[in-house]
Amino acid sequence: MGTLPLWLGFNAAVAILLLLDLGLFHRRSHVVSLREAALESAVWVSLSCAFGLWIFHAHGRASGLEFFTGYVIEKSLSVDNVFIFLLIFQFFRVDPRYQHRMLFWGVLGALVLRGLMIGVGVVLIDQFAWILYLFGAFLVYSGFKMFGAKHSVHPEKNPVMRWAQNFLPLSTADAGERLFVREGGRWLATRLFLVIVVLETTDLVFAVDSIPAIFGVTRDPFLVYTSNVCAILGLRAFYFLLAGILPYFMYLDEGLAIVLIFIGGKMLGEHWIHISTEVSLGIVGGVIAIAVGLSMMSAKKRPVKTDNSLQEGSNMKTAATLADFIRLLTDPRPDQRTSAAYELAQLGRERSAASLDIWTGDEEFRGLIVREESDHSRDRQKPAFKMTTGIAVSPEMFQEIRKANQSPALADVPPDQDALEFELEFDKESLPPARLDILTTKAPAGSGAIARYLEKLGEGIQQVEIDVTNVDRATEILRARFKQEPIYPATRAGANGTRVNFFLATDASQKKVLVELVEQANQEGRP
Repeated sequence: MGTLPLWLGFNAAVAILLLLDLGLFHRRSHVVSLREAALESAVWVSLSCAFGLWIFHAHGRASGLEFFTGYVIEKSLSVDNVFIFLLIFQFFRVDPRYQHRMLFWGVLGALVLRGLMIGVGVVLIDQFAWILYLFGAFLVYSGFKMFGAKHSVHPEKNPVMRWAQNFLPLSTADAGERLFVREGGRWLATRLFLVIVVLETTDLVFAVDSIPAIFGVTRDPFLVYTSNVCAILGLRAFYFLLAGILPYFMYLDEGLAIVLIFIGGKMLGEHWIHISTEVSLGIVGGVIAIAVGLSMMSAKKRPVKTDNSLQEGSNMKTAATLADFIRLLTDPRPDQRTSAAYELAQLGRERSAASLDIWTGDEEFRGLIVREESDHSRDRQKPAFKMTTGIAVSPEMFQEIRKANQSPALADVPPDQDALEFELEFDKESLPPARLDILTTKAPAGSGAIARYLEKLGEGIQQVEIDVTNVDRATEILRARFKQEPIYPATRAGANGTRVNFFLATDASQKKVLVELVEQANQEGRP
């Protein structure tokens, strides 16, 4: 059914939609909210359904059903793409503000590469009809392999990325959202360009499953291509919508595996048993619906487990995000709040670890840091440093977290500072306490530090606090011996009578992190 005007018209419409998306609705990089992602997902799904209904009306019931079956298959398989994209962004520590733009370029490349793959597939099927049996066998194999598969990502092993690192001139500077920068009179690729490389090659691997699956539904190149493109176009919004709830889809992989085995078996047995498109669509939709339903029922019966280690390079089995951990602080179950608090505290320690390792190489500075009580430490001979992770949240989330945790007292914050805060402390046997400062702004549209942070980055880890016995001396050591200039020229008043100063430190990925040195009121040990 794919005449030249149809091909040209469809691709022109896709180009216009992509230009509007990037040039108008996402011109400014920002953190995509759940509400925004849900709205965009609804728009993309509605456009795809409208296009499918037009095919149904203009080209007949059979073509319409084939389009919708292909669309449902590709949309379902794209959930695995979302999972892997999440791991890739975590591996590279991509700023949430830039993730939508990264996905835009990733989707643009995927459209081109998948179009080429579909074209090659059409030529192969025309020349060698038996290759459909090969596709069918491959899908059956992929389906069985998907049962019990663990999601993991190892970009460092990606051969295309390794080639790019070895042969492309790369910039080590923080280039924001840019893929290329000009330094010393020549163009250099940035770290985000490597992210695009990994996204494209990963999507290509997934297309090896999904494109043969759609050929199992229809042989029409136009329907194969358009159903694939319509599913991909909504993938960016789908990512932001699903990234926070993927842990609840625990049986979806098994559902997708059954779909692949069914489509593969249909291709292998088509010569003997004909399964209509209506039946295929019913089976595919039914299997996915049952898998999602069972996942949701199971999620209600048992809490979502989180990985308390959050070590660098972890496969993040639960795929939980920073936003998930913050939301779990409002959970009515104490064990869930405790687990989330330890995850957030660990993230704070990781972000400050690179600079703290350097600073504590100085014996005097190390001696100024307050240690945890020994009975809280795994290593009785080497207690951990006393640290608190500061979490900036919206005023609404601030009240929800406070209410869920028995309304702890608000800190006494100096009136000139735009902040409300309270502290949470959680204990686990043999582990240091997880301390969190929950902060919000008094004036959401104001110019205070918390208001600016929330507007620029959204909710997240705003600072890491380190208790010291003498903030003046600690500040002087960092300034004189490490050339680390404080945010304020002199120590200032903090919450609850503390004395504080702030430093912009650098984490392991060369990103800036705000470190607050805190001297408690009536602190013993000051000279």
